[in-house]
Amino acid sequence: MHEILSQVLGYLRGIWRFRWLVLVVAWLVSLVGWGYTATIPDEYRASARVYVDTRTMLAPLLRGLAIDPDINQRIQMMTRMLLTRPTLEKVARATDMHLAAETDSQMDALVGKLRGGIGISGARDANIYTISYRSRSPQDAYAVVQAVLDIFVEGSLSETRADSDVARRFIDQQIEAYEQRLSEAEERLANFKRENVGMLPGESGDYYSRLQQAQNALNETELRLREAKRRRDEIERQLTGEEPTFGIMGPSGPSGASVDPALESRIQQLQERLDELRLSFTDRHPDIRTIERKLEEFKAQRETLIAQQPETSGLQQGGGLETNPVFQQLRMAKANADIEVSSLQVRVDEQRRRVEELQRLVDTIPKIEAELKRLNRDYSVNQQNYMALLERREQAEMSQDVEDQGEQVQFRIIEPARVPGSPVAPNRPALFSGVLVLGLGAGGGFAFLLSLLRPVFDDRRTLNQVTGFPVLGNVILHGTEQQRNKSRLELASFFVVAGLLLAAYGLTLITEGSYLKPIGQLLA
Repeated sequence: MHEILSQVLGYLRGIWRFRWLVLVVAWLVSLVGWGYTATIPDEYRASARVYVDTRTMLAPLLRGLAIDPDINQRIQMMTRMLLTRPTLEKVARATDMHLAAETDSQMDALVGKLRGGIGISGARDANIYTISYRSRSPQDAYAVVQAVLDIFVEGSLSETRADSDVARRFIDQQIEAYEQRLSEAEERLANFKRENVGMLPGESGDYYSRLQQAQNALNETELRLREAKRRRDEIERQLTGEEPTFGIMGPSGPSGASVDPALESRIQQLQERLDELRLSFTDRHPDIRTIERKLEEFKAQRETLIAQQPETSGLQQGGGLETNPVFQQLRMAKANADIEVSSLQVRVDEQRRRVEELQRLVDTIPKIEAELKRLNRDYSVNQQNYMALLERREQAEMSQDVEDQGEQVQFRIIEPARVPGSPVAPNRPALFSGVLVLGLGAGGGFAFLLSLLRPVFDDRRTLNQVTGFPVLGNVILHGTEQQRNKSRLELASFFVVAGLLLAAYGLTLITEGSYLKPIGQLLA
C-alpha cells in the first residue's frame, strides 16, 4: 500500500512539473468547447395532456342492446397511427411546415424529423396521454403539438365511425345474401313437398312409425273381423235351430197382407247408418258403398215380397201362422252381423293395401324423409343466421346513434398545448461544466504523458530501483533569494491563471457563453 501511494505521489509530482501545460490545454479546450456549446441552437418543448374517458352512463344501460366496441384498443391503435407517414404529412400541412419541403427528399426528411421529435406516452390504466414535440422554434413546437392533439381526438372518433360504417355495410351485404339463400331454401322445400305429396312424414311420425302404426291398425281390424265373423256364425247356428212361426193366423184379406217387418227394420237401420256416414265421409268411402249395396239388396227383397203377396193371400186368409219374434230378432241380428263383417272386410282390405304400399316404398320414403330433413335443416340454419344478422343490424344502428351523439368516449384536455417560454435543451450549465472538466482532464493527461516521456528522479527509492546502487543520502537544493522570489512569483502566476480560468467559467455560466459565440461560429 505504501508503494502504491508513493507511486501515485510520484505521478502527481510529474504532472506538477508540467502544470503550466495543464492550464494551457485547459484554457484552449474550455474556450473552444464553451464557444461551440454557446452556438448550439436552443430547443423548445411543447406538450399537452389529454384524458380519454371511456366510462359513460350509457354503457351499463345499453349492455346487450348495442354493440360494445373496445374503445381502449382503438385509442391505443390510434396513438400508434399518429406516427405513420400519412398522419405526419397531415401534421406538416396543418402547420405549414410542408412549404419548406420542395422535393420528395426534403419531404422525407421533414417526416423523419417529425417522427423523431413527436413523443406520445400514456398510462394505460389511467387513460392519460401526453403529446410532446421538440423544435428550435417555439411556435413550431406549439403548432405541431396542437395539430397532433386535434388529429388524435378527431381521428379516434372518425375511426370509430368508419369502423361502424364498414361493419354496417358488411351486415347489410350479409343480410341480402342470406335473404336470397332463405328464399331459395323456401322454394326448394316447397317444390320438394309438391313433388312428394302423400309420402312425407306427418304428425304420425316418420316412415317406420307410420308403417308400424298401419301394421298395428291392420292387425286390430283383422282381429275385429274375426270376432265379427264368429258372432255371425253363432247367429246363423241359432237361426237354423229356431222355428220361423207358431200358432194359427186369423183370417185376413188382401188388405191385411204386409211386408216382412224384420226386412223393413234392417232397411231402416241401414238407411240411418248411411245417413250418419254421409255426414262424415263422401259417397266414395268404402263403408258407404258397402251399405248402399246391402241397402239395394234388401230393397230388392222387399219388392220381391210385395210382388208375391197376391199369390199367398188365400193361404194367409185361410189361416196364416203368426210370426215368431225370436226368429225375427235372430234374422235382424244376422243382418247387422253381415253388415259389420262387410264393413270390417273393406277396412281390412284398405289397411292391407296401405301396408303393402308402405312396404313397397321401403327404399323410397326413407330417402325422401332424409332429403326433407336436410332441406328443413338448411332452411332453419339460413333462417337463424338471417334473424341473427337482423338483430346485429339493430344493435349496430343503436351503436351508431350512440357514437353520433358522442357519448361513447369523451376527450378532456388536462393541460392544453402552449408556446414554451424557455428552452429545454441544451443544458448549457452542465455542458460548460463538462467542458471545463474535459479541459482539465486533457491537460492533466497530456502532462502525465510528458512526465512519462521525460522522467526525473524525485526520491531515493526510484533512483535505487533504476540504477541498482545504494543511495546513501540526498542533498536539498537551497536557491538564492532571487531564485526563491522567482519561484514564488511563478507559483502565484499559476494560481492567478487558474483563478482566471475559474472566473471565465463563472462568467460563461452567467452569460451562457454569449461572448464566446464568435469562436463557436468560427469553428462551425
